[in-house]
Amino acid sequence: MDWFAELIDRMNFWVVTLVLLVSLVAAREFGGWLHRRLEGNKDDCAEDGVDKQFVITGTLGLLALLIAFTFSLSLHRYEERRMTVVAEANAIGTAEMRVRLLNPPDNARMAALLQAYARARLAYGLADSAEKRALAAKSASLRSEIQAAALAALAPESRTPLGITVTPSINAVLDIGAEREALNTARVPGAILFCLFSFNLLSAAMLGYALTGTRARQRPATIALFLLLTMALMLILDLDAPQRGMIKVDQSPMLQLVDGFAPLPQANLQ
Repeated sequence: MDWFAELIDRMNFWVVTLVLLVSLVAAREFGGWLHRRLEGNKDDCAEDGVDKQFVITGTLGLLALLIAFTFSLSLHRYEERRMTVVAEANAIGTAEMRVRLLNPPDNARMAALLQAYARARLAYGLADSAEKRALAAKSASLRSEIQAAALAALAPESRTPLGITVTPSINAVLDIGAEREALNTARVPGAILFCLFSFNLLSAAMLGYALTGTRARQRPATIALFLLLTMALMLILDLDAPQRGMIKVDQSPMLQLVDGFAPLPQANLQ
């Protein structure tokens, strides 16, 4: 079902909203047409009304549970992305401070690499979905440079307290960068999204089928319900796609880090 998630990703956010709302209304009309086709256009008796009310209540209750589950999953992923930005900014800041303790010119070279990496990570966080892949590749290249430079600079200090202090901070920068990119690509599984959208359409069709006898009176109420369902689904999709919709992951920690960097050490300091 990954094709379904990819299809939604390729579509404009507002187009998805409009298509979903129109589809819900169409599903309700199809349910009403099916009821008239099978049972005619007569009003339901009291007993049938109670039975249909029971079915509608159960269906909408199950739909609410499914939406709540998916919303919780999306919100948890969003919170993880937000906290990872804070953790990465802290990791880069710590590493950039510690490499300044190295001997020249390694201190200046390592600090410059980490500052360039921080700016690349800020650009990655601010970019939309279409630009993230290229910026992720740039970040991976910088991580390779940082790793190679750290190995060269720390080789003489590997068994000293300085080496033991600096090495874990560099390793944390490398690890959390890859973790953050993995979190940004992690999405609600396509199978869950497909089931959620399908269940919404089936619920709308069931509403149309059950409310056929009083459909004219219930039309404004069902449209209001469909608007609420559409808003809930769009909120889930917005939370699940960082930097795509209206809800964006706050990049303030990384911005404050970049703005607060101290001048680089003098490479020729003896």
